[in-house]
Amino acid sequence: MNLIRWKELDSLDKLMNNFFNQEANLNMIKCPACHADVYVKGESIVTEIDMPGIDPKDVEISIEGHYLKVLGKRHEENEVSENDFYRKEVIKGSFERYIPLPTDQIDHENIKAVYKKGVLQVTAAKKAEEKKKIEIKIENE
Repeated sequence: MNLIRWKELDSLDKLMNNFFNQEANLNMIKCPACHADVYVKGESIVTEIDMPGIDPKDVEISIEGHYLKVLGKRHEENEVSENDFYRKEVIKGSFERYIPLPTDQIDHENIKAVYKKGVLQVTAAKKAEEKKKIEIKIENE
């Protein structure tokens, strides 16, 4: 006995994908495809973010407290009708991502960002730890 795919299942599958992928139509969304690695290298904190297909000119980065904030936009390259897609997983449009850093002691004057082969690497130097000598006051009883 051969199994035959129920044609109505294709319509249901497409309906469910569109329903659960509605956030792709929002103006500003989280960036689920922007996976990040954060590690300490010497006196620097290095963050590497996968951003394939995103023009670095369309990306803004900033440090807010102990978060690296990444804003950007992935443009629609080709005009394809929504009805012509069999599967649509790549999200187009604006995105934002807040990546927690291991410290908020960042030297804001010493941050470098390099985009190479679809990976954005942000290197931020940690502030030099300020050591403060505390004078001990001796009181006689």
